[in-house]
Amino acid sequence: MLETGSARGSREWLSRKFPDHAQWPRIQRLLRLSGVVCVLHGAIWGAFYGAHGMDVLAIVLFSLILVGLGCLGIARKRDRIPLVLIAHVLLVMTIFVSLAETPTAAAARSTHLFLLPIGVASFFLFRSERVYLRWLFPGMCIAALVVLAISPVSLGPQLELLTDDVRRLRHGLNTLTAMVLTCSVLAIFREDLSEQMDQYAALVRGLAQRELRAFLQPQVGLDGRVLGAEMLLRWDRPGHGLQSPDKFIPLAEETGLIHDIGLMVLERACVHLKNWSTLPGVDAWMLSVNVSPLQLASDSFVDDVRATLRRVGAPPNRLRLEITESALATDLSVLAAKMGALRQDGISWSLDDFGTGFSSFSLLQALPLDELKIDQTFVRGMGDDPSQRELVRKIIEIAEILGIATVAEGVETEQQREWLAGMGCRVFQGYLFGRPVSAEAFHQAHVPQGQ
Repeated sequence: MLETGSARGSREWLSRKFPDHAQWPRIQRLLRLSGVVCVLHGAIWGAFYGAHGMDVLAIVLFSLILVGLGCLGIARKRDRIPLVLIAHVLLVMTIFVSLAETPTAAAARSTHLFLLPIGVASFFLFRSERVYLRWLFPGMCIAALVVLAISPVSLGPQLELLTDDVRRLRHGLNTLTAMVLTCSVLAIFREDLSEQMDQYAALVRGLAQRELRAFLQPQVGLDGRVLGAEMLLRWDRPGHGLQSPDKFIPLAEETGLIHDIGLMVLERACVHLKNWSTLPGVDAWMLSVNVSPLQLASDSFVDDVRATLRRVGAPPNRLRLEITESALATDLSVLAAKMGALRQDGISWSLDDFGTGFSSFSLLQALPLDELKIDQTFVRGMGDDPSQRELVRKIIEIAEILGIATVAEGVETEQQREWLAGMGCRVFQGYLFGRPVSAEAFHQAHVPQGQ
């Protein structure tokens, strides 16, 4: 869970979830199509090359059958790393077989045409990834395609001994197959792009028509008294019901709408804080608000927060901004400076879902954090695994050493609350104390009557 900063980058790459649920059905169709093509192509040409004494090419083409079976296997479960690996294997194999071809007057090189569907497919598959997979890898495919198309370079005729008739046949089959694959990739993901555009338009409308609703979930102390709440966003989308953030926040981040949504949520939080500040008994409540890494990275973030607080007139010392460990991938000095500037205004900071990433001790010490939120996966696992309870205990101890408070998320049973209290945790959040509800329902349930 806790690692050195040098290991965090590689571990973060391995731990990323891929792909998202909405995209996966289309990826399954692509994998199945690719798997069938690889198996058939590898079996037919592998057998031909083997029968005519071209053993090296036969081995490569028979290996393509294994790649095809791998595609079919991955299509049955969501697994990111094998998908990335297969993409690279296909790139290397295609380049090798292309170099084995010797362009002649009878037929030009054709295997390199498969780099086009590989590049196009990888562009769609990895568009949520970072620079290498999102841009450089598809770029390498297209660059290799261009170089192999214009260059006569070859590994030598000793690898491939074909008659002109067979060369022409192969050229025609490869060209047809590559074009069909490319068109199939575009057709598969055209639906995806169309859905994204429709959802984007709906999200823009929803933001304008206030369909995005703020829900509140209570945070309580050892005595069961409410100490504050976390604000959670829901989209009351017509015809779809209430949608959780994981259904629309990724699109908001991709399209830049996250900045408008973030400011809207912050303003609503400040309105609640201002109202609470006038009510005896609840004027000390804290309100936690999640901040997107993209929102936090904005140059205007600090000014936006300050401007919203001034405009609404909310007490800044009752506002707590929550960041996730993904935000720590940015420039830490810049991040710490922004957090420090707002902390001087009285705003506090919380690290959400702690334990699911790969934070280091140095990171926890470098950032002006006031709170760690123990992820609910650890809390839920305490009953089945004693080592989980010990792990949670260590998290609480580490936070205490650093002078950081802890909040346990996902507390659903009294046994969990007792374990956590015995470990030193003083604030709890979960279904045991209340589900996320509308602001009106939260006020009615927790604000003393007559106020």
